[in-house]
Amino acid sequence: MKYFNKQTGEMGESLALGYLLKLGYELIMRNFHTRYGEIDLIMRDKEVMVFVEVKAKKTHEWGTPEEMFTQGKYRKVKNMGMVYLRGKDVLCRIDMVAVDLFTDPPALRHYPNVTFLD
Repeated sequence: MKYFNKQTGEMGESLALGYLLKLGYELIMRNFHTRYGEIDLIMRDKEVMVFVEVKAKKTHEWGTPEEMFTQGKYRKVKNMGMVYLRGKDVLCRIDMVAVDLFTDPPALRHYPNVTFLD
């Protein structure tokens, strides 16, 4: 089961990366690991550092990709971004890309600068 989730994630990340590159984003790093977890994509959109969380699904049986991006996941990405920046004062934001792998072609939805109210 874990293999299929990893494969689904890698496929979604590759599709999201291609999409963001076409928008003019620059890839900085893929799969940055910290003690908090992993940032799927670190990119640059002009002068802004962008931490991208990709959620890919093969069905909506257990919810949409958007529903998988919770406030807790947002906090984890934010913490991982701070670890990556190591105290540097840099403009940054968190984007989320939702990928439906069950459509042909796969459907992508990009949510720039996502936030949650505490």
